[in-house]
Amino acid sequence: MRTEHVARGGVSAAILAGALFAAPLAAHEDEGTPHDQAIWTWAPEQIVDKVDEVRAGRDLTPKVWPDGARVAVSISFDFDTEPVWIGFQEQSSPSYMSRGEYGARVGIPRILKLLDKHAIPATFFVPAMTMELHPEATRLLRDHPRIEIGFHSYVHENPMRLTSVEERQVYARAMAIFEKHIGRKPVGFRSAAWDLTESTVSIVKEMGFLYESSMMADDRPYELKVNGKDTGLVELPVEWILDDWPLFQISWPAKHVAARNAEDVYSIWKDEFDVAYEEGTMYILTTHPQVIGHRYRAAMLDRLIAYMKSKPGVWFATHEEIARYVQAQAAP
Repeated sequence: MRTEHVARGGVSAAILAGALFAAPLAAHEDEGTPHDQAIWTWAPEQIVDKVDEVRAGRDLTPKVWPDGARVAVSISFDFDTEPVWIGFQEQSSPSYMSRGEYGARVGIPRILKLLDKHAIPATFFVPAMTMELHPEATRLLRDHPRIEIGFHSYVHENPMRLTSVEERQVYARAMAIFEKHIGRKPVGFRSAAWDLTESTVSIVKEMGFLYESSMMADDRPYELKVNGKDTGLVELPVEWILDDWPLFQISWPAKHVAARNAEDVYSIWKDEFDVAYEEGTMYILTTHPQVIGHRYRAAMLDRLIAYMKSKPGVWFATHEEIARYVQAQAAP
């Protein structure tokens, strides 16, 4: 699939590298900066307060899934393309960025063909700059009847480098681009690299999201708490062992070398599903078109989906469908 450029001649690495702060950010205090004291000097109550900033609240696992299903399954794709390399990895060489482009040129068509083969829904979390860089692929997702598109940063920036003021401004910029391409606001939020600041959840709540999907306090859906107070936000938790990036991706120099055999990953993901099925809970899988979209990996995902479909009582849903269902079931 041939992708379109943002402007004639494309977007240069230099432009994209400076995209995060292309517009001036408002002046701010040191709000949201890390504590300047060594952790071992903190008093116990300081440590408790820090840990309590964002925590898991009540379990939102319903007594029964729709139509009496035994387990809820939702497959997500973080459609990061070039931004993951230039924004988070800080690698701006054409070779690195070409790996992101693969996700749009090859990964998306291959994945959509796979999803259509099995007639199952999926959720795609898409950085705003991916939409700008690959509008054709974005339209394919937007117009697909079984696909949800969620919010996933501006240029896959590292949120831990932002103050809360900057974080709000960057997300507002990303939201404007999202609405331009998709025509509506997203209901789901996933942070870049599953990292959050102490302000992120409050900002997500202020922006009106239904759910968040970057935390790891449970295998089951739960409500997020901020400073001990219920937020009403549904958390659909993730886990690195259910993510293709650490299992398959290679970064060079050898910051991270994986490239596992597909059979190893299939075994991990299948075993995780089997336990979720036995427990009657939820199974969230996170993948990336530039990773899972390669031939032997897509074939493995095809086999995994076929296996899950062979079991009775499996509800395949988008993240939004799961979040709305568990929220409704938990209502008083």
